[in-house]
Amino acid sequence: MASRLTNQATGAAPDLRPGTGRHRTTLLPRRRTTPRTARDFVAATLTEWGETARLDDMRLCTSELVTNAVLHGVPVGRLVLVRVESLDEEPRIEVHDSGENRPTQRVPEESAVDGRGLLIVAATADSWGVKERTSPGKCVWAAFNRITEHQGATS
Repeated sequence: MASRLTNQATGAAPDLRPGTGRHRTTLLPRRRTTPRTARDFVAATLTEWGETARLDDMRLCTSELVTNAVLHGVPVGRLVLVRVESLDEEPRIEVHDSGENRPTQRVPEESAVDGRGLLIVAATADSWGVKERTSPGKCVWAAFNRITEHQGATS
């Protein structure tokens, strides 16, 4: 399948995997506007599913992971796959790209204008990681514990 480079999300499709919850994926072009499009996709999907307790955290992590993929992971002419899952245990965001470089968390110089994306993800998500894919590239993911009404109520 030839990739189309547009500003529109392509291939957004709801899926249901038995016993594990829901997931939805979209393919996005390697563009400056892709992080915003990915945030909007994630927010719309999670809102539809009623998963809004940590929506700001999930939007922030989506933005950081997709920005990293666009800047460092996706070769020219290739697409980014964004997957949102609502698993039994937790909501999860995955960003897949076909680049060979594995992301590494680093501590940038104080005056640096970049290099803080994975620090933000590590501080915001409850867990995150990188996994290999069967096809070229990798998947960088962030997972979020659900906040119940009891956990959200403080005295």
